[in-house]
Amino acid sequence: MAVPRYDLYLESGPQRKKTLLHVLDLLGCVVQADTTDEALAAAPDAIRSYLRYLKRHGEKVDPGEGIQTRLAEHNTEGMFSGQAMWPQDLKPVAPAALARYTRWLDWSRADLLALVNGIDEKGLRAKPAAGRSLRDILLHVLGADKSYVYGLVGPLKAMGEPTNAADRGDLDLGVALKEARAVAIDRLKALTPAERRNIQKGGQSMYSAHRVIRRMLEHEWEHRHEIATRLGREA
Repeated sequence: MAVPRYDLYLESGPQRKKTLLHVLDLLGCVVQADTTDEALAAAPDAIRSYLRYLKRHGEKVDPGEGIQTRLAEHNTEGMFSGQAMWPQDLKPVAPAALARYTRWLDWSRADLLALVNGIDEKGLRAKPAAGRSLRDILLHVLGADKSYVYGLVGPLKAMGEPTNAADRGDLDLGVALKEARAVAIDRLKALTPAERRNIQKGGQSMYSAHRVIRRMLEHEWEHRHEIATRLGREA
């Protein structure tokens, strides 16, 4: 049986320092590392971790299979991390893929909420020796989701209201995370054929349905692991 090969897409500056690595065959699988070499070295373990995650949710994947990787493209323009558009981002999202990836968005948010379940407000706001509080990380994830979805389809009041209320401290953060993601998923499921293929510019970013869903999954995967590592739990 042929060993699966995963193409790797990298973003870094010309000096190949801070690098973001994307495994586009496993939408949402991403590696952040201090150098390109470190990102490439970490890719196989990241792929296996993502396969374990998908299998846990019922996807028919084999985390124990052999893995080959290939550097497919390396953007060294030094763009803000996550800004690059890859060839897959330029293609329309097929209905079957959309249904699959919105399920993944639902799983991802549920896993994030389970990770911080039981942590009270004091624990969420506690400042670690280095880095942001858990509350600030969660607010960052919430705000990024809003930016991605708004960039694709325009403002959604039902998504913006819980996001803004949580930022002000007027709504429980867990409730806001759950409500905002549910609205986003419903809107993504309802994308028209034109919306599934359109590519548009917003500020310094380019938006397509594929890129928005990819970044929502990737971004949450990164921060779920950040939180899990801090708590000594599995993401």
